Amino acid sequence: MWASTDDIIFSTTFNNNVSETSDSETAPSERLGIITGESAPQLTDDGQAVRQTLQRQGIVVDPLLWTDRSVDWTTYDAILFRSCWEYHTDPDQFETLVAELSAADVAVYNPTAAIEWNMHKSYLLELAAAGISTPSTVVVEVDTEASLAAIMEQQGWEKAVIKPAIGASSTGVWSSSRDEATAHSDRFQSALVNRDLMVQEYLSEISAGERSVVFICGEYSHAWNDVPADDDFSAFDETDLGYEPTVSIREQARRVVETACEQIGWQPNQLPYARVDYVEREESILLLELELIEPYLGLVRTQEGVDQFASAVADLLAERPTPSSQSTA
Repeated sequence: MWASTDDIIFSTTFNNNVSETSDSETAPSERLGIITGESAPQLTDDGQAVRQTLQRQGIVVDPLLWTDRSVDWTTYDAILFRSCWEYHTDPDQFETLVAELSAADVAVYNPTAAIEWNMHKSYLLELAAAGISTPSTVVVEVDTEASLAAIMEQQGWEKAVIKPAIGASSTGVWSSSRDEATAHSDRFQSALVNRDLMVQEYLSEISAGERSVVFICGEYSHAWNDVPADDDFSAFDETDLGYEPTVSIREQARRVVETACEQIGWQPNQLPYARVDYVEREESILLLELELIEPYLGLVRTQEGVDQFASAVADLLAERPTPSSQSTA
């Protein structure tokens, strides 16, 4: 079976147990674990810059692999999700991690409620039902005997984008046209053997770029525009760092974050990071994705970005809620 927007009304080795400390005999009062992945075990450039900034403030910061089952989460005052880019390769293990963090005596950012909600891209249907403009979308469940050609015909699409419902970057993303859909039937059915799929109407506006807006604790920080290759809509040839969204676009993007927070029971100022990805159509956004788990944030492109993010994390540490309120605030 499937559901659509039209159907819904409503490398360096490190030891995780050893922290870097200053020469001071007094131990820092706060300890932060940053969740990362195998592709960046010592954190990305963003993560390293944030780590250095926080450690200058007396906060101990450790990189933690999301796959490391030996970590004692309760030894930290807070956990920050960042570059765990491989989580979609083993969603069951990742869900286990999130459940463990929800039950642990530790604050988590983004909150586990946001992580759980954001994992499966069916959240787009919820946002669409709440009034956010998205591409027309159909979610097809795993092992469903569904026809790509039938979906496209019923939706009236000439071209569609197919992607895993739990995925990252452009892994497993491809496109099909009405003419190609029947020939792509086996590929579509094979993809459904192990996972849910999203089928979306192809948006021609992507040729002008996929824009990204970063919010830090609900406040606009910066933006960029990724321009796709001529022969592959999912591969980006260049990034326009000079892109600056209008006030109206910023407000629309913030409304996306606010609407998501209504779904998860938190406030935008309680999310240290959120990235809104979209294309523009007639001065309005069409939401492609809202990234709340492990988005690239481009903080090191300016020192202000690093400082703003580090300051937000430090403030959240100082004002962190009791662990029992992590699932809902």
